[in-house]
Amino acid sequence: MADDTPPPSVPEPPAPPVEPQSAPEIPTAAAVPEPAPPAPEITIPEPVDAIPAEAQTAQRPVVEPFTPTNEPIVAPADPKPELLKKAHEKTQIRKRKKLDMILETLTASGKITNDEVEKLLHVSDATATRYLTILKREGKIKQIGKTGAGVVYVRE
Repeated sequence: MADDTPPPSVPEPPAPPVEPQSAPEIPTAAAVPEPAPPAPEITIPEPVDAIPAEAQTAQRPVVEPFTPTNEPIVAPADPKPELLKKAHEKTQIRKRKKLDMILETLTASGKITNDEVEKLLHVSDATATRYLTILKREGKIKQIGKTGAGVVYVRE
């Protein structure tokens, strides 16, 4: 069964009062800011002996004149030469020990090859050849054979 009664009505809240619009305010003389005093003019003096502006570019910098002095230029004491000398001496001592090892092995076995020197000292083929050449120049060993696997070195 349908109810034919209309729903109760809810009263609407009253609208806020409308304020009358006022005319736009016209600024008075006291409200207008005063203009700022003019900035003092800055003058940049021209440099003496200036290079023309067209000569000063990023590729061609301004060159200042060189004024020589009569004072001698003294370099500071450099400790590097002494350190380099000590390092060189230590390297030569290690090298001499390796050459002595080659001579001891040569004395024990009677002959030695480049490959044996490589394995004995754990060095490259070129370094082994260099060590054997040094001993050969010093007259302590001599080479038998020209090139290749047949080359051996014996004491002189």
